Amino acid sequence: MKSVFQMTLPALTLLIVIIIPVTALDAERFSPWVIERLVGKEAPEFTAKDLSGNNVTLSAFKGRPILLNFWATWCPYCREERAYLNFLYREYKDRGLVIIAVSTDKSVQEVKAYLERTPMNFTILHDSSNKVAESYGVYSLPTSFLIDRRGIIKHKFIGLRDWTDKKVRKPIEGLF
Repeated sequence: MKSVFQMTLPALTLLIVIIIPVTALDAERFSPWVIERLVGKEAPEFTAKDLSGNNVTLSAFKGRPILLNFWATWCPYCREERAYLNFLYREYKDRGLVIIAVSTDKSVQEVKAYLERTPMNFTILHDSSNKVAESYGVYSLPTSFLIDRRGIIKHKFIGLRDWTDKKVRKPIEGLF
């Protein structure tokens, strides 16, 4: 009579042969190295919905410097960064800077409710499927990308930034 181990060993072996490669491929999407390969390359094109349900493409802003920010309402660092981004927008909007904040929240209603309490004057998009975030290799929030007028990613910023600090704003100044 076969033991339970002897009966399950072939099944476990098959699962390991199938699951490990699939998991490794999935892990690549969120690898910190994916995000590193983007700097110096053309920003991946995307289409996402604004809070009114209209499609917005990244290419619609080509020719202008862009700060692309990924965030979520549940993220305390993202919430703290909102005031800094509002400051940044006020400082640079007349010079042509576009700020696109892509929410990764599951519910657009949560984003709208949050924005009623914490208004933002720049472009807010919603990416509940995380397809846009995945295309940029985002694995942590907040994450931002500085994109030049030609559409090339010049810098990436992982984590909260105090955009009121002149040293932090230096890469943005380099775009003008």
